[in-house]
Amino acid sequence: MHFEEVLDHTVAPVYEDLSGFLHDNSFKVSMPMNEKGRRSYKFELAENAYLLVIFRFAGVDEYELRNETFIPGHDPILEKFAGRVGDIDREWTESLFRAGLDRFVDSLAGINAEQPEELVAV
Repeated sequence: MHFEEVLDHTVAPVYEDLSGFLHDNSFKVSMPMNEKGRRSYKFELAENAYLLVIFRFAGVDEYELRNETFIPGHDPILEKFAGRVGDIDREWTESLFRAGLDRFVDSLAGINAEQPEELVAV
């Protein structure tokens, strides 16, 4: 399959399957970039707290993948991978999205854990 077909028939259905669950858990999901050779998926909890997953065609049977995590008050976390288009399947795509979302939520939880608790006078 070609890059665009893999995105349409493998990646997009996984994204759609996760979208309902994420929406029910206060995420806003979108596909901000959908053009030939590039596609992005955004998982957002707030305007400035989100995970962006970007697929980019990189050559014959090759792709580049970027995970970009943005959390308020912290530097973005960027991860970059490259691979063969033929290796993208449903199981791998589910694992990719879930691992990225887990890291995003863990990062947010870690930041919230660092915040001092507000003292309440009794």
